[in-house]
Amino acid sequence: MNVSLSGMAQALTADEVLNKMSDDQRHGYISGIVDGYAYARWLSDRPDNTGSQCIYTWYYDGGAKKWRQIHQWFERHLDKPVDALLHVLIKKECGE
Repeated sequence: MNVSLSGMAQALTADEVLNKMSDDQRHGYISGIVDGYAYARWLSDRPDNTGSQCIYTWYYDGGAKKWRQIHQWFERHLDKPVDALLHVLIKKECGE
């Protein structure tokens, strides 16, 4: 059995997430990135969880208004990776 590792993994662009994923796929992908940022923030700040809670609150309590903000941001930067775009929004809201 041969395994090819010639292709490198790349972050998905905003265009791919907005235009090639279903709503469920999009939500799962973005939620995973947000959870990763929140966990990384908790690891860097522990035992203080203020930063990670800010990230969770920003995303999960934002509802339809938050999704519109994310969607508009992605539409303005279709060629950029989603994780970097989310980092900008999270940093603006919750700092580093």
